[in-house]
Amino acid sequence: MLKENRSLDRGIEILETLAREGAMSLADLHRATGLPKSTLRRLLQTLIARKIVRRSLADQLYRTLVVFPDISGDVMPKGMLQVADAAIPRTLALTETIGWPSDIHIREARAMRIIDSTRKASHFHVEQGQINRRVSHFGSATGLACLAALPDREIAATYEALKSDLHWGPVSFGLDLAALMRRINVIRAQGYAERSPAYLGDREWDTDLYAIAVAITVRGQVVGGLSVLWLRTYKPVAAFAAQHLAALQAAAADINAQLEQVWDS
Repeated sequence: MLKENRSLDRGIEILETLAREGAMSLADLHRATGLPKSTLRRLLQTLIARKIVRRSLADQLYRTLVVFPDISGDVMPKGMLQVADAAIPRTLALTETIGWPSDIHIREARAMRIIDSTRKASHFHVEQGQINRRVSHFGSATGLACLAALPDREIAATYEALKSDLHWGPVSFGLDLAALMRRINVIRAQGYAERSPAYLGDREWDTDLYAIAVAITVRGQVVGGLSVLWLRTYKPVAAFAAQHLAALQAAAADINAQLEQVWDS
């Protein structure tokens, strides 16, 4: 019993540390908690199996999925774990097929959030992204893909809700509602979204990338997006989409089908 209580106490210490410090490596946790790495590995494996902790594919860091109201700085969005679990194996298969990496996003009220990426799995050199980084609904490929998958009334509602937001709103991209809807109609016709011409990543190397994206949906609800990224020097957007869009759409369809099975479980 004492040993079990000690294990429980150590598990809670790991969760509190992750909630307080954010994403951490095994070495970070070892330094922060003083626990032996062998003990940390064992407890982390249990916490991952119970879907309480997650290790991201992109940076191999551990993150807690449990919110501690007095500690956690950021609430884990609803459905994040289900989307990640459904998307990662299918996105890895996509990257293996086409070579270029993908970012997996979820849709939130004010922005899109990157929850994982296959950039490390790609044999092309694309700088590593930042997990949990947010990008605009109106400028990013995934944000525009998600908007295009919504009914027009919901697009208008999103526009109205964010039009006065100088950081996340459409003003940064020179969009009034009519201009946004013209872009949406193009996206719907071609079957994918690309980054806005006015989109500039918040890191210098990000401006060297093109991206196309499609929405991830479950039971009619738009929950996220899947993008493919490549170096601008490789191919223009239309040529890249002609070669790889079908594979991207097939991966998203597989993710959607998996989510249909697990969304309420």
